Amino acid sequence: MALVLDLSLIDRERAIGAWLAFHGITKADLAREVGVDPSFITYVVQGKRKSRRIHAKLLEIGVPKELLPDPGNGPGRPRKSRVVRKSGSGLGRPGKKRS
Repeated sequence: MALVLDLSLIDRERAIGAWLAFHGITKADLAREVGVDPSFITYVVQGKRKSRRIHAKLLEIGVPKELLPDPGNGPGRPRKSRVVRKSGSGLGRPGKKRS
């Protein structure tokens, strides 16, 4: 009798955990192989951080593409937009003039 590992019925995070356990790999092993902190692997698996470089390395190691979240479209975090205010925009205290 063959063992079939059907991960399509559970969420991605549990599926990758089951896949790692099935292959005897820990997240710490994965992190060491990729060259990052284990918490970063957790964030990538949860979809909280996106890194095309880490995504590519995980694929090279053999993690199935279906178990990984979308790698994103750019390096690093998106830049925060800066709000430029015009002088005299009325954001000071009411009734007071700026000198």
